[in-house]
Amino acid sequence: MNSLFVYGTLKQGEIAHSQIADYIENVFSTELSGYELGIRDGLPVIFEQKECKVSGELLIAKKGSEEKFWQKIENYESSKLYSKKNIKINLGQEIVESVTFVAKKEKGRSYIPLTTSNWTTLNYPHFAYAFPILFNSIKNFKLESYPADMYFDYWKYMNDLQQKYLLLVSHLENIAILIFGPSNDSGPISRIKQLGESAEWITAFSNVKNQSGLQSYKVKDVRNLKDQYNNESADRAILMYYEIRNNLTHQGKSGSDCKLIYDALQDLSKLIKELLIIKVDGIEKIWNMMLNRIQADSNLNSTN
Repeated sequence: MNSLFVYGTLKQGEIAHSQIADYIENVFSTELSGYELGIRDGLPVIFEQKECKVSGELLIAKKGSEEKFWQKIENYESSKLYSKKNIKINLGQEIVESVTFVAKKEKGRSYIPLTTSNWTTLNYPHFAYAFPILFNSIKNFKLESYPADMYFDYWKYMNDLQQKYLLLVSHLENIAILIFGPSNDSGPISRIKQLGESAEWITAFSNVKNQSGLQSYKVKDVRNLKDQYNNESADRAILMYYEIRNNLTHQGKSGSDCKLIYDALQDLSKLIKELLIIKVDGIEKIWNMMLNRIQADSNLNSTN
């Protein structure tokens, strides 16, 4: 069998399609009957559900590339989250036997059924709605500095700073897992490293550096002070930004860290924004519509 039905990140034009594009001969738009589409733990999934349909694509592997195609697919999908299932799909006047990946286990409390049968990265809520709100918040966030022994003012500011940074890095992790998949063999740091070596991240890094500049950093691993990171290149920079996240997670910070975290927050937010613009065609239009709505609501509330 050399065909696969996909309904999420692996479709043409979506965030992960480049992982398999070289091994595909043909793509056919179609629908899978008897399944419901939703999001669980941030990932598109399908469950069996009568009278429901899922829009997607039937991918046909190139002759001679079937082994590489399926190896990529197996490496992308997680056997803990998805199981491969044989399906029959209506392709024009023909019923075609194929396979797809369906969700394992129960739906769970994190499951959100979609009101549409079509999943797209463009309308993925984390990127389309959550990120621009966070980016706007970071853009308007002011740098403040306190000695670490000023407990109330220092921690009031540091808590806000750290929360924004950790939330921002969660978007970076989310991008990486959608591009490279939730595979069992690939942990977060491995996906972050892959992302840092991708052409899109390198382009985003170059664009931001040339347009607005980036602060120069040197960061040590608090668990092993011999390990040092900097942002002299795109691949080293992403590991440095992620190490700041690790340091925040594993050790409390002192007042001298305020500026470092603040600068990294500003720079990383610009890099993620540029990366999403590169990877998700049309995302800026969605951001502008959403932010205009927030501004309109704010203006309405201020007049009441």
